[in-house]
Amino acid sequence: MRIFIFYLILIANAVAATCQSLSVFNIDTFAFPVIRAKFFAFDAAGNQIRNLTATDFSVTENGQLRSVLGVSCPAPKPPVALSSVLVMDQSGSMGSVLVMDQSGSMGSGNKLDLIHKATKSWIDALPGRSECAITSFDDYNYIVQDFTTNKTLLEQKAQSITANGGTDYNKAMIDPMSSGIDIAKTGKYKRVIVMLSDGLPNFEPRTSQIINEAKSNSIIIYFVSLGYPSPQCMKDITKQTGGQYFENVSSVEDAKKVYMKIMQAATGGEPCDISWTSVFSCSSNLINVDLKVNSLNLAATAIYQSPNNSIATLVFNPSTIVFKNVLPGNTKDSTVHIT
Repeated sequence: MRIFIFYLILIANAVAATCQSLSVFNIDTFAFPVIRAKFFAFDAAGNQIRNLTATDFSVTENGQLRSVLGVSCPAPKPPVALSSVLVMDQSGSMGSVLVMDQSGSMGSGNKLDLIHKATKSWIDALPGRSECAITSFDDYNYIVQDFTTNKTLLEQKAQSITANGGTDYNKAMIDPMSSGIDIAKTGKYKRVIVMLSDGLPNFEPRTSQIINEAKSNSIIIYFVSLGYPSPQCMKDITKQTGGQYFENVSSVEDAKKVYMKIMQAATGGEPCDISWTSVFSCSSNLINVDLKVNSLNLAATAIYQSPNNSIATLVFNPSTIVFKNVLPGNTKDSTVHIT
């Protein structure tokens, strides 16, 4: 049984300075009691930390310390050039306040402020000769900026997005003239769409057509939803085009991390591996994993469902014992083996 936990990361090739970070994801329980997972660790400059060993880590499951078996990191690869299209929801609700800030309190900024800051983190992190375009949508679609390598221009145009109108996913993704797919299919490099929205579509989009158009033009689609679960249409679109979806994003910091995670995946960065030994339990439950790099004061959390083969059970042999025709005052013995 394999349980995968989607993840938040920061890109190794970021140009802008970031905080140190650690993320753990893709928890694999197939070889229980050995648990395997992927992780990214980044220093304050956004460079991936690869020289970590098992002794650098501590792992707990539901507060219980586990034995770390091994850590390995692949050799770095040059980032892939992207032709990315940032598709931004500018419906009326995008002018409302953020759900939460990093401390868990109500956010002080609005969702458009989140768009501006998350977009800036993406633009700053674009590797090499990558080009980027920005579109927006409500009941219509708009070309904010066509493909360019001018990061200053992209950041200025991203700041111009305002909130108004409804939420039409067809306009966002496939309807002419300025949908994400319309723009992305003209890209020179690896074609990627990152769509962000804070609400369900006003009506069901043409999901199959969007998937087919994206596939025929070699476009990978990612989706980020602010403060609500991703709709099934976007789950289907992202999965079938090779992308991913991220839901319930509720702070500027989380949005930046998600965008950088998408950048890392899109540009071909590879995570490190860690493995540890788990233990049997008496019932199926969720396992809360806390991963720490003690020397760097970094921590990350994830959750996985305990697999069926991790549940301890009692086995009786024989499974049934019958006592027949025992007269009062007499005894009869039998033997049962309990494992």
